[in-house]
Amino acid sequence: MIYENPRIGFIGFGEVAYHFSKGLKEDGIREILAYDKNARDIKIGEMVRRRAKEVGVQLAPSLRQVVAESDLVFSAVWGNVALKVAERCASFVRGGQFYCDLNNSAPSVKMRGAETLNAKGAKYVDLALFVAPEQDRHRSFMLASGDGARPFRRIMARYGLKPEVIPGGAGKATMIKTLVNIYYKGIQALCLELAMSAWEVGVEPDLLSPLVVKPVESLPKEEEMAFWILRGILHAERKTAELESILKAMREWGVKPIMMEATRKRLKTVSKSGLKGYIKEDSHRGMDRSLLRAIGRAEKERRLQILLGRL
Repeated sequence: MIYENPRIGFIGFGEVAYHFSKGLKEDGIREILAYDKNARDIKIGEMVRRRAKEVGVQLAPSLRQVVAESDLVFSAVWGNVALKVAERCASFVRGGQFYCDLNNSAPSVKMRGAETLNAKGAKYVDLALFVAPEQDRHRSFMLASGDGARPFRRIMARYGLKPEVIPGGAGKATMIKTLVNIYYKGIQALCLELAMSAWEVGVEPDLLSPLVVKPVESLPKEEEMAFWILRGILHAERKTAELESILKAMREWGVKPIMMEATRKRLKTVSKSGLKGYIKEDSHRGMDRSLLRAIGRAEKERRLQILLGRL
């Protein structure tokens, strides 16, 4: 196994590969190859060629060459072609080689890719990148899972690439990222709906910013989500009723309440689920993460009993 100055290969040389390469070169990696199908394009390829030259990356003419000449192969393509690329690479990989999947694809895609490449003797690393790499480059916060995750970290730690390894197979790191994105994408859409409503009635959104953080401003950041989940469970029925007046107001303002309608449906479902019965309201502090885990276990058991009752 190569532990000192491994040869790095990138499949796809877009933003992530460019910033990773720049950082890895600065931290001592000597050889980086990349294959990008757009490299020879007159217009699109100009940026690819310029960036590769800037950071000292050798552009390879074929996928086969990048795989053949690299110790660690990083797949950094679009998520919709990630599995096809993994399947093509399976024809070229050798035993003990690392295949590091950086793509934004479904957890199931990572799992299938790992099965294909593991069958050829390659070690698979599911890498979930949580931030844009422009600032911290290859040192950006990442999670890693899969059979190759721990040895990958041991090899690359000396070059600054130190993902947090998550127990579990390929797809686990991406599963966590997918779950986190439910929050990020949801909060983005919710803020847009809030801003659209505010503009419609002549209120600047920046006037609302200090008000929307009031309920959690005294809590540590890591306790905020538990606060909202537990409060949501406790008061789902009441909040469902309260949403009717909010929905009425938004419609009167001429704003279609897409997110608020979905919120009402979710709260109504939770109010009927019986989750509230797992919480002693008089002893609840609103930010108990251990209580949240206990509720999760109880709800899983409840669902299992329902399933068994149907069999």
